[in-house]
Amino acid sequence: MMNIDSVLNLIPYTIPAVVVAGISYVFFQKIIDKQSQRDKFIIDHFTKATPATNSVDSKALKLQACERLIIFAERSDLKKLLLRIQPISDNVLAYSHLLIQHIEQEFEYNITQQIYVSETLWNIVETNKNSNQQIIQQVASLNQAENVEQFQKLLLEHSVVLQRSTDVLFKAINEEAKFNLQ
Repeated sequence: MMNIDSVLNLIPYTIPAVVVAGISYVFFQKIIDKQSQRDKFIIDHFTKATPATNSVDSKALKLQACERLIIFAERSDLKKLLLRIQPISDNVLAYSHLLIQHIEQEFEYNITQQIYVSETLWNIVETNKNSNQQIIQQVASLNQAENVEQFQKLLLEHSVVLQRSTDVLFKAINEEAKFNLQ
């Protein structure tokens, strides 16, 4: 059985814990209330919008998606990627993985744009991404480069093949943007 001394020894720990729990409850309750008010405002604001406002917002979102995809195409272009992403070591395989990782990160960052663009355009975006990654993997697997600088030169030589794919992507994005402006 617990004696009185044990209970008295627990009081200095219990009282601060109860006070902290009470303050935390009040603090988090205020945060939840503010978040609920914000959510209610957003819901009320968007449900009161007129159809004309919705169509303008829709066009703006579609054009913004095209803009984001242009940026993705620029950032995943092999020539520009090689200039932007510097090797960490002289290991060709590690550098190829780094390049592929950057392309994948850019793609994942823009993946939500697919809900604002046509399926055809999104397929072209995916094809371009996959082509870039395949070229990097193929050149790395050839084992023709003794160091990263040679690997970069080989990638630049092979990037000519990808230029047509990139041009098609830019043209498709521009056509989609023009269509959304109508």
